[in-house]
Amino acid sequence: MNNLYLFSVAFKYYFKRVTRDPFGILIYTVVPVILIAVIGAINSQNVQEEIFVNGYNMVMTYVGISMLLLFLLNGGILLLNYLDIDFGKAMKWRLKTTPCPTHIMVFAATIVCSIFIFIQGVLVISVTGIFMDAYWGNLMVTLGVVLLISVFSMLLNIILFFTVKKLSLAETLSWVITWMMAALGGMMFSLPENSFFELMRNYGTPFALGQRSILASGFIESSHTDVWIGILGLVGINILFSMIVMILGRRKLA
Repeated sequence: MNNLYLFSVAFKYYFKRVTRDPFGILIYTVVPVILIAVIGAINSQNVQEEIFVNGYNMVMTYVGISMLLLFLLNGGILLLNYLDIDFGKAMKWRLKTTPCPTHIMVFAATIVCSIFIFIQGVLVISVTGIFMDAYWGNLMVTLGVVLLISVFSMLLNIILFFTVKKLSLAETLSWVITWMMAALGGMMFSLPENSFFELMRNYGTPFALGQRSILASGFIESSHTDVWIGILGLVGINILFSMIVMILGRRKLA
């Protein structure tokens, strides 16, 4: 059996698992949409400026972008749980006896989870754009950001799986890293006005790069330079994390 055939079998296996999990759809689509609606409605009460610009709701736009990126970054926890069940517990020895090499199964699980989280992101964009008048800038740029952030989230959680033995600790670290990136991106509270926090807010983390790309791709903060900085920055980070995953994978999965 060649590797392509084995990959297709593993892909179907994980695709069935991920699409049969109602909690995944609930957590990564329904919950962010509800939070965007609720937080957006609350924030709208405190805004003095005009909320609608060019027919788009700016409050829903900023809340929607931040919430989407936050949930995308947490999407890798889905993969982390699959890896723990399949390669860290009792299932480990059953899967090792299959003719499919472990690295192909991990690769298939990563691709499936990335696609699943990407689709969830598209659904959130569609619902908030149609029903809440959120503005998502250039959709090609926004979808590129969604894909790159989804892949980054998977790579981050694979690294945590390889380096942290306990699932609960790995999940906690994943949450902490994600929320720190969101906080440094200005999602939680106003950051101090100095050059360090200005850099972190705009370009310092994958959250900031994704947020900057989406905002710069439309009329809100239009800048081709910022779009490319964000996209290329995310590509560079994903390449670096892929290399780390390959090095760790050769040691841990051998």
